[in-house]
Amino acid sequence: MNHITDERFEDILQGEETDLAHLRQCQDCRDRLAEKKAIAERLRSAFGSMHASPELADRISQTLNAATAAVTSDRPVKRVSLSSHRRQLWPAFAAAAAILIVLVPLSVYFNTSSTAKAAQAELVGIHQENLRPDREFFSDAEPEKLAEYLKSELGFSPAFPCTGQGMAIRGCCVAHFRERIVGSYVVDTPQGVISIIVVTDRPKSLGMSRMSERTRSGQTCWKASFARCSMVTVRLGDYSYCAVGEISHKYLLELISRLLS
Repeated sequence: MNHITDERFEDILQGEETDLAHLRQCQDCRDRLAEKKAIAERLRSAFGSMHASPELADRISQTLNAATAAVTSDRPVKRVSLSSHRRQLWPAFAAAAAILIVLVPLSVYFNTSSTAKAAQAELVGIHQENLRPDREFFSDAEPEKLAEYLKSELGFSPAFPCTGQGMAIRGCCVAHFRERIVGSYVVDTPQGVISIIVVTDRPKSLGMSRMSERTRSGQTCWKASFARCSMVTVRLGDYSYCAVGEISHKYLLELISRLLS
């Protein structure tokens, strides 16, 4: 299933997109659209209530006064009083400065947030593809064979979790993430099906937050949630291992810990 692109989301928000068939069928895209609407509303609210503080207006006034006093000339010129003009322009200058002060960090935050959410949507999309009945996997009872398969496809052998206690590796496959080929393997657990997706991106660039809990070996983990799925990620060497599933963060952390056993 191909999800709605950012460009089409913009068309939908502007009321220019009429083909909404996919949106009616895809919960992930509906969640992303709801988030984009919320971000747009927060931006409108932020700029609608923005007013320059008296302190900012005073600083701008002092700067203008200093600049005026510094302008000197040996030749007589016709003097024009600028005080009335400055009084009229101060509110505009102050508002413009306030907008610049707020706009730059806001734009960085929302662009970063949108990119991270798009990455999380892709991870969840890979997991959902892995759940399809017609999804084809490379399967083998020996983890070494699975590692060999992924090495032939990716150029490296990813770590595999220790199974047992009701856990079993269903198989592995390759997928596309951020226009790159990545490895993925699926684990059946008593709590449900989990996909572990191996990417080069660092957890922070995926919009994940640091967990207070750590793995059994004391390694830092990161978490996020998108749609109905939870995600827990650990960084091993040059790769991030993202466990995705409709399961609690606590259970995903337990599975991730098995990567380090």
